[in-house]
Amino acid sequence: MGLEFNSRVPAGESETTPVEGGKYTAEQRDLVNREIERLRGADETALFALNEDSVSRRVDWYRQNCSGFPFLSDDPLESAYRLLLERFQISPEEAPVVSRTEHSITFHSQNFCPTLEACRILGLDTRHVCKRINEDSTNVLLRQIDPRLRFSRNYEKLRPYAPYCEETISLETESSR
Repeated sequence: MGLEFNSRVPAGESETTPVEGGKYTAEQRDLVNREIERLRGADETALFALNEDSVSRRVDWYRQNCSGFPFLSDDPLESAYRLLLERFQISPEEAPVVSRTEHSITFHSQNFCPTLEACRILGLDTRHVCKRINEDSTNVLLRQIDPRLRFSRNYEKLRPYAPYCEETISLETESSR
């Protein structure tokens, strides 16, 4: 059974962004509309296909751009965090690190997110949609740096149910495998 949705953000209007209280830019509106179209009527099979497409696009992007990434270093956790900032074109202030250990970095993403906005408009549960279409592709992207890297989300602290999305990059050790 497909997921049910409302309508698109009208092309001639700027929809108020609930999180920030501001307006969508034209580029953001286009991204939200594209995400709405991708999710419209999506069942589990369609979500799986969207995930596969995301994996492919992220790996292609990494391969095309990695030689120009000055932040790739001997620290795989920091490199992975910086890679996500670069990929999603966000600043450290939009995804501040709240915890760092030898084996993990946890940050709170508060940036504009087309998937979040599309889910809000369409009445979809981000806990379901984000798990199905974004988590695996983010894992695959991070593993381009180091196969021990893992990405996860705390689905108890995910927008719009929390003021941020709590996300963690971890580095598997021999004892954690």
